[in-house]
Amino acid sequence: MVIIGILAVYLCVDFLQRADSFIKYKATMIQIASYSLYSLPAMASSSLPIAALIATLLSLGNLSRHNEIIAMRAGGVSIGAVIAPVLLGGILISAFGFINNEYIMPVYTARANYIKSIQIEKKQQRVVFQQRKLWLRGPENSIANIDLISPDRSEMIGVNIYMLNPDYSVRERIRAQSLRWENGAWRLKQSMKYILGTDTVVAQSADDEPFNIVESPDDLGTIAKSSEEMNFRELWDYVKRLKVHGYKAVRYEVDLYNKLAFPLASLLMVMIATPLSVQRVRSGGASKGIAIAVFIAFIYYGLVSIGTALGRSGALPPLESAWLANVFFAVASAYILFRMQRTI
Repeated sequence: MVIIGILAVYLCVDFLQRADSFIKYKATMIQIASYSLYSLPAMASSSLPIAALIATLLSLGNLSRHNEIIAMRAGGVSIGAVIAPVLLGGILISAFGFINNEYIMPVYTARANYIKSIQIEKKQQRVVFQQRKLWLRGPENSIANIDLISPDRSEMIGVNIYMLNPDYSVRERIRAQSLRWENGAWRLKQSMKYILGTDTVVAQSADDEPFNIVESPDDLGTIAKSSEEMNFRELWDYVKRLKVHGYKAVRYEVDLYNKLAFPLASLLMVMIATPLSVQRVRSGGASKGIAIAVFIAFIYYGLVSIGTALGRSGALPPLESAWLANVFFAVASAYILFRMQRTI
């Protein structure tokens, strides 16, 4: 019930933020509804921890206010047995969060971005198909195969370009180490051009020749996958290939480790909410529980933001920055659970 309520609010806020864009591009109700539907897994991913937190505070807090926990203890039920189902629920929610981040959210987020960019904003679709490499439609009846796109979107690495005849036979092929944005154009670097004749192949250098496969680096943002559109394995492979080609992949490394760290937030929220709801929330009803939940969530998301900023700036290693909030909350929740075990 809590996650449904949060998602409903999330959808309303997201719609209001994008209403101007929907009106500007004359989006249909079906397009808006489809975009909202495919955005749900991403919204759920960020909402699960606070939903688990509120649900724990409300459920155990209600038992505490009505002295039902005291009754269970008087009947010989240990405090561990009382909170075990709640902690198990936290584990299951964290497991669902990981499954969502790995298998559901990347596919749905990619589809939501497609609806927004192609169907609503009417941007040109250049991607032919995409697996580990990228295939794009180019100018003059050409197709380009790109191995890797740099993090700042200013360079494409490992480029193979096929210039086609009207009957789709290859008339020219270009192999380039990279396609780099320079002086307002994409220019070939360390490249060779192979012109196919009837019986011969003419090879010549194509260095610094322009090949504007897209208008600007900004347009690559709608083509290349974002971190949210990649699962852990894809992002791991992307980071590894960036490092092989000499690029700093700090931003993507932080996102990579966050894919493991963030799903555990739901379990940590349950762990820290359990002793608070059993010991503290004895009056004030649901409103007090929600207020406490908002305060705890504010601290957690604040630590996540600080850790991410420190990681991306290089002040902290990516692994430590991604796990900063989790380590803090794990220590805090373990300490509070230990004290609860001794006092109740």
